[in-house]
Amino acid sequence: MNSNLQLLVVAGKEAGKTFTVPAHGATLGRSRVADICLEDDALSRQHCRIYFAPQPYVEDLDSSNGTLLNGVAVKDQPAPLVTGDILAIGAWVFRVICPTEVQAPIAPSPQPPSPPAETTEEKVALFGESSTSAQEPEATPAQPILFEQEADKATEAKEGADRFKKLMFPLIALLVLLLGAVAFLMLGETEAQKPRQVRQLPANTKQVEFAYERFSVDARHLFRYVLTYDVTSNVLMLDVNDLGDADRSFTKRVELPEEAKKLLTKIILEAELDEIGELFPERSADGVTFERRTLTLVRGTEVWTRVAENVTHAAFNDLCERLEFFAKNELNVWAAQYSVAELETLGAEQLEVARRYWEQRDLGDEKLWSAIVAYKQGLSALETLNPKPATVTELSAGLREAETLLATRYEEALFQVEQAMNTQRYDVAVQQLQKILRMIPDRDDARNRQASEKLLTVEQRRGKKGVR
Repeated sequence: MNSNLQLLVVAGKEAGKTFTVPAHGATLGRSRVADICLEDDALSRQHCRIYFAPQPYVEDLDSSNGTLLNGVAVKDQPAPLVTGDILAIGAWVFRVICPTEVQAPIAPSPQPPSPPAETTEEKVALFGESSTSAQEPEATPAQPILFEQEADKATEAKEGADRFKKLMFPLIALLVLLLGAVAFLMLGETEAQKPRQVRQLPANTKQVEFAYERFSVDARHLFRYVLTYDVTSNVLMLDVNDLGDADRSFTKRVELPEEAKKLLTKIILEAELDEIGELFPERSADGVTFERRTLTLVRGTEVWTRVAENVTHAAFNDLCERLEFFAKNELNVWAAQYSVAELETLGAEQLEVARRYWEQRDLGDEKLWSAIVAYKQGLSALETLNPKPATVTELSAGLREAETLLATRYEEALFQVEQAMNTQRYDVAVQQLQKILRMIPDRDDARNRQASEKLLTVEQRRGKKGVR
């Protein structure tokens, strides 16, 4: 039984946050009595629940807007959960993570050799040259088939050939990916991969630097995520390469504003590095997949490095995820950490969420805004993909239609405010301004700020003149 199920928020206003479902299960909803309380008017008070029997299941609790598991509505019957499932309720989209889940048996396949061990120099290579490359696995010769009866020779020979083909297919696929990895690592260095000298910063300084790499390979994909921060140039840089079903490569950089720099410094200086001991490499369960995380931090005169190969360590993972989450917000590339297939799924799910809110646009001032947010999140998930899936066209058209309607409703409400102000009907003005704030709840939106400021003015005038 999996008693440590986690829900990673991959879409919504708290993207990157993780909720843990205890062994006795949990209810999700907007009610304060729900085990996991989520702020979203689209959710029912008790929207759905997750329980173990002994496998984890999700059950919709007769919610108004439904529960989606991998894009399919959970209706009359509870649905089983496994690692990687996408659970969507309202504007919240979760990725299900079952750390203790037992892997299903897999067909035997030729085992490639383990990746070569890194030297000490290679473990800090993100500040210098990265010289690690995947090695090609040697093909395993087919074993001779033993025949017990001459009459069955033809049948057994055909079955043996079929088995050999099935065994060779994953090996060939892996070999192609590994060759691609070698070619990729041998190509000219991009700007994000140029060697940077490891240096100690002045003693007693609060300045920090870091370099982080996440590299993973499975039977279908090769993914490389490199994130660095240089204190001299004050530049945060991300370089992503995703090779497999669809190739995706891009680089993005930004000079950090002062507040963001302070936040990054706080994250690194307050990291409990003593809790993270030596991380010894392990072999993956299937002998094929490989994931390595390398993190180097510079804090004044201290240079700290850890490399985790197929290893899960709570404190180390938490630190890496905090840096990725920081980069996601500052670079506005939260989708970069997911595979092409995952992004296509998220885009399609956000399209469904947006359509549902669009259908409810006349049921509440906030519904139209929720549709716009979902459309934008869907487009953001797909912005790094080339070629663009057909979902992008639908998301773009829906967003234009929703924003046009929102602009019309905003102008109408603003007109009502001006009319009410001119005739000193301050109660009407207050109602319309509050409506605008519900229609556009984002405080970073200029229309929200203007409505908030005007509301203060109206309240002051109403107080002086008396309520009319």
